Amino acid sequence: MLKTIFFLLFTSSLMFGANLKANGCDLSQVGDVEFSVGAKTTKKADYKAIAPSGKNFRSILVGSTMRVDDFTLKIVDIKANKRVKRKARTGTVSAVVYNDAIRENIKMPYSYDKGLFVAEVKQKDGINASFALQIKALLCHVTKDK
Repeated sequence: MLKTIFFLLFTSSLMFGANLKANGCDLSQVGDVEFSVGAKTTKKADYKAIAPSGKNFRSILVGSTMRVDDFTLKIVDIKANKRVKRKARTGTVSAVVYNDAIRENIKMPYSYDKGLFVAEVKQKDGINASFALQIKALLCHVTKDK
């Protein structure tokens, strides 16, 4: 009788577990943004986030802008590389850097590790640019599949 009860509890827990889906964590931007274009660098860039928090990098970064002096960088896309366990997350940020005189599309490899998101590009004949900001993982949870 006791074995039957344990068996029923075990199979019901498996059935409930089969319907759960990992949803990851909500991400939140915190602190100042360090931004550099060419020889101009600032530890507290004029940064306008598209959203302060969201489900992924795309939802909180694409559409955001940052300025240093007369240069503006606008993030237009982000693509993640395949995730490797216990390694930093990586991918590419597509952005536009512009001021009154120039407008250049750039691709910036990024890495995200221990809460720090860093994107940087060094071009031979173009504009070198980089930015860094803290992104915290909050509210990690799982949801039931429908």
